[in-house]
Amino acid sequence: MRGLLLGLLLANILYVGLAFALRAEVAGGDNLPAGEESASTVQLISEVLYPGQLLSYPQGPGVLLPGSSQTIELSPRPYCAQVGGFETLEDANDFIAVNATKFRAVLDVRQLAAEPQYRVYLPPFEGREVAVDAIEQLRATLTANNIAIDSFLITQGELANGIALGLFSEQTNAANVKLQLENFGYGVMVQEVPGTRQELNVMIGELEFGATFQGYWSEIQHARPYLRAVEKLCETIAQGI
Repeated sequence: MRGLLLGLLLANILYVGLAFALRAEVAGGDNLPAGEESASTVQLISEVLYPGQLLSYPQGPGVLLPGSSQTIELSPRPYCAQVGGFETLEDANDFIAVNATKFRAVLDVRQLAAEPQYRVYLPPFEGREVAVDAIEQLRATLTANNIAIDSFLITQGELANGIALGLFSEQTNAANVKLQLENFGYGVMVQEVPGTRQELNVMIGELEFGATFQGYWSEIQHARPYLRAVEKLCETIAQGI
């Protein structure tokens, strides 16, 4: 029994001695060479740089210069617009005059293709006197037969001394007039005339902001509700605005 207790006591003494020896060995490992220390440690940027050395990006529009904390402010893209729906030149010119203090604007007039029209006429007679006699006889014939067809003497152009009998948007109406007069022995002609229509727009530019035009647009709509507006690239509209 006494031998067992003595054995346990010696075992505990050996265990404590081994523990102290291991701790001393680990502590000695902290004294690493300078090169090894830099390779095995991690430092935060904030530990090696002053706050002023960190780049800060601008909150608003701008470009950060490389290697500098200065920024270049970018100018906003200019805003241009096309306002259309004018029915007369007078209305478009008045619009430009009324808004002259708000923005720069120019009139843009374009001729666009439209549906053809149909001219009904009697070919030119040999002279003015003959044409005048012919139109008087024609009007008498129409009145006697209760037919309402407007007739006018053509005084100039390639059809001078002819008789105009109307300009129609529908071919069937032109054909009807031709048929009625042919029944009385007149050689009526029908000529197709290419149709054109005039489009009147006002080009507006260059405003600094789109919001600026939107502020004006509410006033424009109140005065001229029939107008419409679309944004246009300033590079595509007429020069000199």
